[in-house]
Amino acid sequence: MKFDMSHAGPEWFLRSSVPHGTEAGLTRRLFLGGLIGLPPAIAAASVDRARAAPADVAVSADGIVRQTLQNHVDEQTGSSFRLVLTTFPPGVAAPGHHHPSVGHNFILEGTAESQYEGEELKVFTAGDSYQDKPGARHVIFRNPDLTRPLRYLLAYTVQKDQSFLIVP
Repeated sequence: MKFDMSHAGPEWFLRSSVPHGTEAGLTRRLFLGGLIGLPPAIAAASVDRARAAPADVAVSADGIVRQTLQNHVDEQTGSSFRLVLTTFPPGVAAPGHHHPSVGHNFILEGTAESQYEGEELKVFTAGDSYQDKPGARHVIFRNPDLTRPLRYLLAYTVQKDQSFLIVP
């Protein structure tokens, strides 16, 4: 069989080797199949950019790492929406504190124990989500595992220069 190489692009193979009439259907299926693989590729590229981008990172004396992944400041209201990746080393606990606003948490890895004043102790593991309560005293928040870190995403809105963790 002789291939028609006069056409540019990868379609030359389809034109020369597929019987007439099926070329359009096969081209469409290949194109659509390529689109299916596109979202994961875009997501992977976005994650790579996020990893490579400089981020605001704070490390406490006990090794808690808070990495601000996104921070959007609304100049009209003065509010700041933040997405923070937090890592607690094995066995580490936060001091008693409260939050000025609701925080949405998603556990990526490990175990978290959390208790608000007057409530039962709650345990969250990878895949769980929960909300921090504004104004309520957060008496316990810790990583009870003595060998593995706790990693979670936290999304919240505060005033531009305000902290989300307020220790009395």
